[in-house]
Amino acid sequence: MVFADLLPASRSGRVIAAGAAVDAIAVGMFLAAATLYFVGFVGIPAVAVGGALTAANVLGLLSPAPFGALAGRCGALPVYVGLTLARAAGFAAYAFVDGYAGYFAVTCLITAATRAAMPLLQVVVGELEPEDQRTRTMASLRAVSNIGMTAGFLLAAVVQAAHSRAAFCALFVFNGVAFVAVALLIRSAGRSAGVPAPTPAPTAPRPADGPVTPTPPPVPEREAGAGGPKSPYRDRRFLAAALANAVLLLNDSVLFILVPLWMTERAGLPQGASSVVLAVNTVLTVVLQVYVARFARGAAKALRLLRLACVPLVLSCALFAAAEGTGSGTGIGIALAAVVLAVVALTVGENLHAVAAWELSYEMAPPRSRPQYLSMFSMGMSAQLIVGPFLMTAFVLPAGPVGWLAVAALFLVATAVFCTAARPFATVPVAPSAAPLTEKAASHV
Repeated sequence: MVFADLLPASRSGRVIAAGAAVDAIAVGMFLAAATLYFVGFVGIPAVAVGGALTAANVLGLLSPAPFGALAGRCGALPVYVGLTLARAAGFAAYAFVDGYAGYFAVTCLITAATRAAMPLLQVVVGELEPEDQRTRTMASLRAVSNIGMTAGFLLAAVVQAAHSRAAFCALFVFNGVAFVAVALLIRSAGRSAGVPAPTPAPTAPRPADGPVTPTPPPVPEREAGAGGPKSPYRDRRFLAAALANAVLLLNDSVLFILVPLWMTERAGLPQGASSVVLAVNTVLTVVLQVYVARFARGAAKALRLLRLACVPLVLSCALFAAAEGTGSGTGIGIALAAVVLAVVALTVGENLHAVAAWELSYEMAPPRSRPQYLSMFSMGMSAQLIVGPFLMTAFVLPAGPVGWLAVAALFLVATAVFCTAARPFATVPVAPSAAPLTEKAASHV
């Protein structure tokens, strides 16, 4: 019953969740086993693997823009399905890679397709789900993905134990088949819900067409975009929100890059302790993500949730700063307890921020330009993956408590900027033009 509560309420949402689970299992298996294979069996140097991943992440930073524009013309669903099939082909191609050039090309292909597909999934969910369920469905997908990723890690251990090239190649082929299945699932969800095709922007009526309709009063920026596609790169308010969101996403680098290094080098804790706190993060995310989504329905509630998210994020930085050096000074038990509390606070802030950002980015985007807007908004994660690790290792870690306070200051400033950019949308009623889509999607719940 608990697991059922994690799933979306609608049939289409559950089909998408099934696709997300298969996606996460496949990715988890790949992440846990791929580097060992390409370094140990193919013979690619570890530094070259790292260089390929860096180049792929740079490409992933750029890929959402053109595919977002394509989705604006052709629809988010077919573009998402096409990108998923590209990922399937890429994973299957890994089985035939026998050198660095092939590894570099396939890695760039998969990363670019993955980064471009992520925001389009949010658009697809918005088209399939009723307005009061879309953020909960996104939260469900994240919770299911965490469970699937963990299962993928465990399954990868079987492949690693086999220690044969054939076992790793079978994993890559399995991933290719898995992503074909994901594409079919998402396509069937769209068909069952009847996702409408994009409609061209209406043209202004000529005088001969009839009496001129009185000019309506000025409408907020969100609804001004309803008449036709707009560019997010000319929307300074949305750009500010996207930049602030990228800074808040540094919580990812804090957790996976900074915390493990800091625990051993600065807090004096055993290396295995980092696995404990990362497990705490995973379990709490599964438990909290769907629950907190109910508090982010509408821009006004999401804005309050975003402000609230800043509190545990800043608190976690203060706890880490206070725990500096405690492992060697007051005992490992006290140090580990302080770190666990800090990770709990960081996880709560991360989950609150995630659901608030989903809702606000969707509400701030003009309806007919959502693929372009949300694709640009998602570039913050790619930027964080490029900048975050360097920032954490080169500046925050050596700075000690001052580094943690600097991260806390970044979270505070980013929250203030995001809230300022989103505030006008918290008082704007939803456009009537969105009602037919909502009603249509609701009929499939």
